[in-house]
Amino acid sequence: MRPIILPIISLAALLLLWEVYVWAFEVPAYLLPAPSSIWASGSQILGAMPVHIWATLFTVLAGFVVSVLIAIPLGVLISLNRIASEAIYPLLVFANAIPVIAVAPIIVVMLGTGIESRLVINFLVCFFPIMVATATGILDTPKAYLDLSRSTGAGFLTGLLTIRMPHAVPFIFSGLKIGITLSVIGAVVGEFITSNRGLGYLIVSATTNFDLAQAMFAVIVLAIMSVILFQGVQYMQKYFFPWSIKAQTLN
Repeated sequence: MRPIILPIISLAALLLLWEVYVWAFEVPAYLLPAPSSIWASGSQILGAMPVHIWATLFTVLAGFVVSVLIAIPLGVLISLNRIASEAIYPLLVFANAIPVIAVAPIIVVMLGTGIESRLVINFLVCFFPIMVATATGILDTPKAYLDLSRSTGAGFLTGLLTIRMPHAVPFIFSGLKIGITLSVIGAVVGEFITSNRGLGYLIVSATTNFDLAQAMFAVIVLAIMSVILFQGVQYMQKYFFPWSIKAQTLN
């Protein structure tokens, strides 16, 4: 129980010190609200939270699914085809180097203020690590496995599905874990720019009114959402590909 109890004790001590500091030095709530103020402010909007949580969660999951459907096949392509790698990969690196927050207003102008612009912003944030992880896993396949596959007469597609892709599963899930947390960031960035609901919108609205306690409550909910989604991806790996976790540990 120590791995569970010690973090709880540390968190409780941190919150207590925070509360005492705000009380002792009389820090204004619009600069640093106490944990008790954050909870009180959050309890006032609990009724509206499901709407905002669902709006953000839908953007996160939709953008993540689109990223997975494009990033994994593209990662396989650039890892197996040299021409495709030389033609596409530098462009992807260049696109990933551009700060998404800088192009987000441009995307909104091009696509409007609907869900489409938020999905594109989300896609740009979480696509790249999934693609790179997939390509890395494919390229990491031991040559001995591939030689054995060829010696048994297996074709290219059979080798890909039975040798390369299973070997790449731990790498792919590493990229998915990174991607799902980045997807939360992408959804919030999109809601900062264009949205009338969602946790990102709630943060912007609260800070505009100098209600820092409400904004921090929304940030805490976002953090909890991110942790739950990360654990969800990890659970999928344990449930569907338990052998990949053992392989990942051995590597």
